[in-house]
Amino acid sequence: MLKQSGNIMASIQNRFEDLKRNVRTRHKIVGIRTWHINLNPATMASMAFSSPKDQSNLVVSSVPNNHVDWRGPFATQAGALMVEITTDKGLKGYGLGGGGLAASLIIDRHIQYFVLDQDPLEVESIWDNLYHITSIYGRRGLVIYALSGIDLALWDLCGKILDMPVYRLITDQPKLAIPAYATGTDPKSYTDQGFAACKIPLPNGLPQGDSGFSENLDTIHRARQAIPESVELMVDIYLRWDVDYTLRFAEATSDLGLKWIEEPIALDDYEGMAKLVQQVEATWIVSGEHEFTRYGFRELLRWQAADMIQPDVSWAGGFGECLRIAFEAAEMGIPTWPHQGGTPWGLHLIACLPMFCMAETFGLSQQTVENELFRLLRPTPDNGYFSLTDTPGFGLEINDELLDVYTADRL
Repeated sequence: MLKQSGNIMASIQNRFEDLKRNVRTRHKIVGIRTWHINLNPATMASMAFSSPKDQSNLVVSSVPNNHVDWRGPFATQAGALMVEITTDKGLKGYGLGGGGLAASLIIDRHIQYFVLDQDPLEVESIWDNLYHITSIYGRRGLVIYALSGIDLALWDLCGKILDMPVYRLITDQPKLAIPAYATGTDPKSYTDQGFAACKIPLPNGLPQGDSGFSENLDTIHRARQAIPESVELMVDIYLRWDVDYTLRFAEATSDLGLKWIEEPIALDDYEGMAKLVQQVEATWIVSGEHEFTRYGFRELLRWQAADMIQPDVSWAGGFGECLRIAFEAAEMGIPTWPHQGGTPWGLHLIACLPMFCMAETFGLSQQTVENELFRLLRPTPDNGYFSLTDTPGFGLEINDELLDVYTADRL
């Protein structure tokens, strides 16, 4: 399974090595900073800003939200972690990780000592060493969140040092126009804005019983009726169901042409996911948003437990690791549609992928709750497409003062 993808990765590595040999000025890492930022203040207003006066224009929905991941310091938006790495020549690279203050502590008390004084162009060997030294307490979760932010900041520096966008470090034939799909509860608005696909979060799971099941069906039928037949429709479950519930839902919606059902059951139930992949033929069963590193995805693929995988470039290990994951999956005919694909880091990853995919985008309804920093880190597609530029690195420059404003808490 891994031979061909290994050859491709070796070819990519050789290309990168050739570029590094031609660099005129070598850099040394002299500083690492982290910011625990909350990118969705509506869900945790108390953690949204460093100063109460900054909340004056905050729009908070009056509708309670029961999403299991949207509250608390380790929530994916409230627990975002920005990593800044500085070289002795004054260049700065930026990477988005997760894990909030806990991941910041891991970097501050451990990881940074194996990054300082290194050459950022040795990003792959730095990753390997960091994974090795943290493996006794890491391999998943917080440590890989932290490592992802480090890795992305290093790749950003690689592009800036070599004066190239990151995707050019990988391929001569990048995808520069990337189709987008919109996630949210207003599918008609998304299609009016030019999107060819949209994804609906379904709120109910096993605890809500038959009434919740019926409400889920009503939600997806209303969404299907609100948009043209040509627009693809997907659903996101976020681990609320079991195998039987998912099979029942798939049968009840078989006439709607759903493209996929996302993360329907518990994360480590590979056997259950494999059963769904085998029995649900018309709709993809997808997973991987919360899987980590090539080793976790190899297990997912070994079980044949997903029709499509969704590694998150900010959580699964970073840019290089997600690239490796995607090529290994492609060798098995499994496409990769990265979670958070609509970020600067995710778009550069998608530009290099071997199979077709679309990039996810959020916050496009008429009433948005995301803050200024959220919008900076998530470009807005135009008529359903993201466009990449040739700006060096990931094409993102961040003002440290803006990060300070949106810092939730500090070490």
